[in-house]
Amino acid sequence: MQRPGLCVACVAALAAGASSVARAEPLLVRNQHPVVALYGLPSPLPARLPPPDTTRIAGVVNWSNFADKVTEGEAGFTLDGEVVEARVHVDHAFGERLAVHGEVAYRHLSAGTLDGLIADWHEAFGLPNGSRTRLPEDQLLLQYYTGPTPMLYVDEGVSGVADIPIAIGYQLLADETGAVATWLSVKAPTGKAEDLTGSGAVDVAWSVAAEHRLAERWQIFGQANLAWLGDGDFLPDVQESYAWSALAGLTWNPWRTLDLTAQLEGNSAVLDTDFNGLDGAAVVLTLGVAYRTARAWQFDFGISEDVDADASPDFVLNLAVRRGF
Repeated sequence: MQRPGLCVACVAALAAGASSVARAEPLLVRNQHPVVALYGLPSPLPARLPPPDTTRIAGVVNWSNFADKVTEGEAGFTLDGEVVEARVHVDHAFGERLAVHGEVAYRHLSAGTLDGLIADWHEAFGLPNGSRTRLPEDQLLLQYYTGPTPMLYVDEGVSGVADIPIAIGYQLLADETGAVATWLSVKAPTGKAEDLTGSGAVDVAWSVAAEHRLAERWQIFGQANLAWLGDGDFLPDVQESYAWSALAGLTWNPWRTLDLTAQLEGNSAVLDTDFNGLDGAAVVLTLGVAYRTARAWQFDFGISEDVDADASPDFVLNLAVRRGF
């Protein structure tokens, strides 16, 4: 009698593992452009809300490096530096259809240490180095000018608590093959524009997130966002009033506890300066892997590259740890 019972337990465990496979989840990274990150374009949000009265927490580190310089007559800009952002995501479901999402982040801007490594990475894979060949290695300089007086100039490291987004989500659809949720987000101006930790304004965004299982080991996911940008303190004369972003991804599950994900994200400009690299419009590709343990922990690792060279950070390292309670 013990052997049949053991078999049933094994089958149940395998079924539980298999059911957890068919849940496509985006990597917790968005465009890490040092200007775009100040505004309320939402991070990836769940398409499938947590079970009722449960909480899911994720700790995320995004380590980005950027190097871009453009000069046109008396105008130009330089974005050269590195940002390490540590962010905590919390999702809590109040029922089958309603959940709240919140984030707290700390950002540190510095000259960094990755310039040499990234140049070697690009050379090894035949990727363009863009402006890196014209900028000093491991330098910090963010500037924007249209005449003799800079409108933006930062050459010393800064850090602090970033703006805090809070979102309310509603489950529109959820079954075994897919899920759709809609979210309303509000970003509070807890950061400071002078420290490049926030825009200095309240931003409001509406999002729709979806996931769908294509086959036993293949899933797709996506999200679309439209954000209203409040009047902020960071370059207010050239700030846009609205911005949009969207992401789409494909996940393959080669093994029941391991997922491989390709994720493509794009967003519109948040500034209007006629310099695409400064304005923030970009397309970013992230490739990542997720590993789930028997104790319900999930570990993510990803690397992002800009598809449009110099439009966004051309190297982002994404690390995350997630767990439900």
